[in-house]
Amino acid sequence: MSFSDKLMDKMLPVATWIAENKYIIAVRDGCMLAFPPTMFASICIILQNLPTTFGFSGLLPKVMLDFLNNFFGPVANATMNISTIFMVFGIAYHLAKNYGKSSLYAGAIALSSFLMLVPITYQKSAGFIPISKFGAEGMFIGMIISVLSTEIFCRIENADIKIKMPASVPPAIAKSFETIIPGAASLLVMNIIRYAFRFTTWGNAVDFVYKSLQTPLQGIGATLPAFLLVIALAQLFWWFGIHGTIVVNSVVEPIYAALALQNFTAYSKNQALPNILTSTFKGVFVDCGLVLGIALASIILIAKSKRLRTTMKLLVAPACFNISEPFTFGLPIVLNPTIIIPWILAPVVMSIVAYFSMSIGIVPRTNGATIVWSTPVFLSGILATGSIRGGLLQIVNVLIGVCIWYPFLKLLDRQYLNEEKESKE
Repeated sequence: MSFSDKLMDKMLPVATWIAENKYIIAVRDGCMLAFPPTMFASICIILQNLPTTFGFSGLLPKVMLDFLNNFFGPVANATMNISTIFMVFGIAYHLAKNYGKSSLYAGAIALSSFLMLVPITYQKSAGFIPISKFGAEGMFIGMIISVLSTEIFCRIENADIKIKMPASVPPAIAKSFETIIPGAASLLVMNIIRYAFRFTTWGNAVDFVYKSLQTPLQGIGATLPAFLLVIALAQLFWWFGIHGTIVVNSVVEPIYAALALQNFTAYSKNQALPNILTSTFKGVFVDCGLVLGIALASIILIAKSKRLRTTMKLLVAPACFNISEPFTFGLPIVLNPTIIIPWILAPVVMSIVAYFSMSIGIVPRTNGATIVWSTPVFLSGILATGSIRGGLLQIVNVLIGVCIWYPFLKLLDRQYLNEEKESKE
């Protein structure tokens, strides 16, 4: 058995378990519920800071700048800054749907469970909840509570412990009564947890998870070695024919999404951006543009074989919008020993270059805005950093990636050329 076969035997079960795990799937799909409002928030904050991004803020009257800040600024508090609320409902909905249970009610109960654990500060006759608890600080506890609440809800519902209504009662009303007991069981458990945490040094479950679990995990995820390991593993899974992006991102996306949200909050308040490594950093400076660069370089400088030239010509149009599947399966990448080194090495080196460019201040850190994955290279870099230097860094990264790929593409082209000559003989 070859080394690749042995490695495949070890990695495939792990990748399969991750890809098929109902909790990971629910978290992945549930987080997408927050995508539309956060996308809108990202567009608003980009428009708000457009004069600064392109350097013409000094040419605009103060009334115009005030309008941009007052019109677009508050949008974040109703979208990006409360993204955990969307995620809690979405995760519970998809997990209950996976069980074949009352998903809509499960989502509502999970949301109520989360709100029950969020600390409320009372001042005179009013109560206040820090909005940060609905954003980055509450993200991990929100995921945990949505899963725990839904597990309780679904198990009670599965045991058929419910209030049964007569057949004459309309189905919508009957269903709401049937979910009272499962919902009450979940909420009772959450209320016990809430009350128990009153006697701890943390005071509430949200701060406990944030300080004891989320902050350490984010601290690890925000280190360059951990990030490079994530990138390398995703590429390695792809090489074995496993969708590495889905497998790895399902596990680490909550960490990097929380880091991106911290940057977004700081950016919207004109504060220093705390994190370099975020989900935006990965999407814009690691995953974006390389395939287009490889395709153009192959057509112009490398390809002599008909197969490589034809393949790369077909790649140009989709690669402009970061669609890489034709490259992955058309080259092909899977189990191709010729290109495993650049396939893993290029994104790792690009990550290192981008990281140090931001750490020493050559390029601004990512602002946390949600950049649509299909946004072309250069433009996405500008939007992600609020500076043209972000776009220039993308171009530099693409050129670095092409240089790494160049000798291996030459070798692959030579192999294809020999095969074509042999087929003619």
